[in-house]
Amino acid sequence: MAGFFGLFDYTKPGKGVDKNGPQKKRFFHFFELYFRKFWKLITLNLIYILFCIPIVTIGPATAAMTYILKNYTMERPVFLWSDFLEAFKKNWKQGFVMGLIDLVVLVLSYVAYQFYFAQLDSSNFFYVPLVLVLSIGFIVALASMYMFIMIPVLDMKFKPMLKNAFLLSIVGIKTNLLTTLFVVLISVLMFLFFPITILLIIPLYFTTVWFIMTYNSFQYVEKYIIDPYYEQIGEKRPDVLDMGDMDEEEFIFEDIGTQEVPVETKTAKKAKTIK
Repeated sequence: MAGFFGLFDYTKPGKGVDKNGPQKKRFFHFFELYFRKFWKLITLNLIYILFCIPIVTIGPATAAMTYILKNYTMERPVFLWSDFLEAFKKNWKQGFVMGLIDLVVLVLSYVAYQFYFAQLDSSNFFYVPLVLVLSIGFIVALASMYMFIMIPVLDMKFKPMLKNAFLLSIVGIKTNLLTTLFVVLISVLMFLFFPITILLIIPLYFTTVWFIMTYNSFQYVEKYIIDPYYEQIGEKRPDVLDMGDMDEEEFIFEDIGTQEVPVETKTAKKAKTIK
C-alpha cells in the first residue's frame, strides 16, 4: 500500500542530508516543508491568481506553479518570480492545450451528468452511464494532475506524455485516491463556509491543494519516467547530486526537461507493462 496520505512509502533526503542518515517519514516531511515554505506558498498563490486569465492562461500558470512546488518538494533552490515567469513562458503551449482539454472535459462531464441524473426517474438503467461518466471524469482529472506536474519537467511530446499520465493515474491509484480525499475535503470545507473562506482561498487554497498533489504524485514520475531514463543513458541525475554545503546561488540545477525523453524507450515500455 502506498501509505496513509501517500506519504509513508517513499523517503527522500533533502538538501545537505546524509543519505545514510535516518530519514523522516513523508507524512512529517510534508508538514515540515509546508510550514517552512508557508509564506512563500502564500506569495506563489497570489502570483498564480494574478496570472490566471480564464481559459487563456490558467493552464500555463498551473504548470508554472507545479514547477515551483516540485522544487519545494525536492528541497531545491527556488527564485520565485523568475522561475515562475520562465516556467510560464516555456510551457505556454502545452499548458494552454491541457487547460483547454480540462475545460472541455469538465463541460461535457457536467452536461452528461445532468442528463443521466435527470433520467434516473424513468429507469434505473441510467445509473450505468452515470457511473461511467463519473469514473471517466475522475480518471481524466487524475491524468490532468500528472500532466501539469510533468509538463514543466519533461521534454516530451504532448501525446506520449498524456498517455503516461493516464498510466500513472492507474499505477498510483491508492495514493491518488487518498490525495483526492484530502483535496476534496479541503475544497468542500472552502465551499461550505464560503464567503468566509475567501480569506483562505485568495492567499493559500491553490498552492495548498497542488502542493499535496505534487508532493504525493511526483514520486511516481520519478520512479517510472525520470529515473529509468537516466539509468538507460547511464548518467546520474543532476538533481540528486550531493550539494554538500553549497549555497543556493552557487548550485545550478539541470532538469530532465533540458533533454529529450523518447516515448519508445525503456521508460515508456516499462510504464506500459505496469499491472
